[in-house]
Amino acid sequence: MKKDILLVVLILALLGLLAIVFYVSEKANKVNKSLEEERYSRMVAEESLQKNAAKLSTLEAQLRLANLKMSHVQELIDSQKSANGDLQKQYEDLVRAKAELEAKVKMLQEEKSAAVEVQPPVVNP
Repeated sequence: MKKDILLVVLILALLGLLAIVFYVSEKANKVNKSLEEERYSRMVAEESLQKNAAKLSTLEAQLRLANLKMSHVQELIDSQKSANGDLQKQYEDLVRAKAELEAKVKMLQEEKSAAVEVQPPVVNP
């Protein structure tokens, strides 16, 4: 009878241990699954980070190129402004010279017309 009780106790202990082993196994499976999901998420995040880093470096290169082009355009604008300033000065000098020449022509015409009025008419014999 003691053997039977001992056998029942051992069977119950064995069933308890099996239940504990099953519970621990399920818990380990859940932890492993969670770990795999985390690894996958990290891998996806790393890939995304690498893609974004590549895009960032491409955009930075494009920005440097655009800034270089803008500086060249600014240099061209500055040189054109200088040329325009020189042309404006030349134009103003020409306008001033024209006005002076027109004033001299007008003065000479006035002197000529005054000289014509002052001379007595010439009579031919």
